[in-house]
Amino acid sequence: MQFNGGYGCPYCLHPGKTVKTSERGHTLTYPYNKENLQTGHFKERTHKQTQEFAKLATDSVIKTGIETPVKGVRGLSWFLHVPGFDIIRGTAIDYMHGTLLGVVKMLLKLWLDKQHHNEPWYIGKSAKELDKRYTGIKPPSCISRLPRSIVGNFGHLKASELRSFLLFYSLPCLYGILTDIYFQHYLLLVEAIYILLKQSIAFSELVKASKLLKHFCLRIEELYGCRYETYNAHGLLHLVERVKDLGPLWANSCFCFEDFNGELRHLFHSTQQVEMQIVLSICIQQKIPELVPLLTSCPGAHQFYESLTSKGRLSQKKEFVLENIFINGAVIKRAITSQHRQLLEMEIGKVGSVYIFKRITINGTIFHCKDYKSGTRRNNCTIQYKSECHELKYGQILYFVKCFRSCPNPVFCPALCICKFPVYHALVECLVIDRKTVLSTDTITGAAVPHIVPLLSKTSGIVVVPLDKIVNICVYIDHGIDGKRFAVTFPNMFEKD
Repeated sequence: MQFNGGYGCPYCLHPGKTVKTSERGHTLTYPYNKENLQTGHFKERTHKQTQEFAKLATDSVIKTGIETPVKGVRGLSWFLHVPGFDIIRGTAIDYMHGTLLGVVKMLLKLWLDKQHHNEPWYIGKSAKELDKRYTGIKPPSCISRLPRSIVGNFGHLKASELRSFLLFYSLPCLYGILTDIYFQHYLLLVEAIYILLKQSIAFSELVKASKLLKHFCLRIEELYGCRYETYNAHGLLHLVERVKDLGPLWANSCFCFEDFNGELRHLFHSTQQVEMQIVLSICIQQKIPELVPLLTSCPGAHQFYESLTSKGRLSQKKEFVLENIFINGAVIKRAITSQHRQLLEMEIGKVGSVYIFKRITINGTIFHCKDYKSGTRRNNCTIQYKSECHELKYGQILYFVKCFRSCPNPVFCPALCICKFPVYHALVECLVIDRKTVLSTDTITGAAVPHIVPLLSKTSGIVVVPLDKIVNICVYIDHGIDGKRFAVTFPNMFEKD
């Protein structure tokens, strides 16, 4: 059965509950099962049990001619007979539709829709301040969509915008606007989804995510009413088990399929014989890699190959530093301040020639220096890096340097002398963590949202950071001169907009 029918949950035997929404309106909800606080849901379905229900439903149709679902199962499916496939544990939950376009969009509507203006959760009166904070954010380039007015574009928000809002923007933007009891409740969802989207998830993190989601679902009735214990909210209770069976949420979401829809659009260019154009384009794309061994050593040939196989604009100038690190754009010889030179020499010894560059790509992520194209709506300079004692710190890149160490023996300089090999570093302005600002006050689940780090407006000097010590790019959020500042890290770098 669908979500709006009895026993519509595909993972447990929750019968659903009809709730009155208006004088004539009703909806089917999935209340938290308080008789089983350990899980919050009803008895889990199994593959064998589903086969039995399906057979009973099919037999009923054969005998009576009337379809009679058994515990929500309407009949047999070919997938029940695929060898080695468990139809319950092998079916993923798509968090793109269920969590982002379902739960997050529902909460935004509750907070901002004027029909809820008398409710304690309503923040419509602060919508201008919320929009000001939100639209003022300068995300890094790996987030393709720039923030736009939430109130003005609510009905047109894309799933990728809701993902960025949930993981990165929402808590800093709602801080001090959304009533604290609702803020603390929503915070549980943010941290749980962040954990389930991580590149690598420890078992202890799965246990924590389960606690966070159960506590979030348990309190929906108390805070918003049983009307909002929806099918999508109930699905949160099954997320952790699906991650255990099938991997992180990003590995099974519909985002990549939505991306492929866009890719198909680029495979045809006229309205005639569209299917043949797509087939021809795919054949060409499949054959191009086979031509790589035939390329000459001419750099122009390789650059042409990259232009055929890469998305977006390619940098004309590249200098490879390591296998996964290369410089974009020009490298210019330039004098640096005596203070910065002293910092460099403390790190690597006596320095000779120094060259400056402003852009670099590390593991496919673009980093810029702080003054690169000032006025742009992007901030690619805020980073998380490892200090000498392996502590994770935050900072903003002033510029990158390529320098050569002074020759220790200029008279008899050997071929493999250290003066012949360049050293690459970033000069980083250190950001100071604000220990007094605490987002979470939850004492039940231990929620802390550690990926959102409050910052002070002051900095703590400049450090020299080797390029391989740069861990991640961060989303930097600044509320203004007297406002709060935050650095937010990404859960993974696989899922792109």
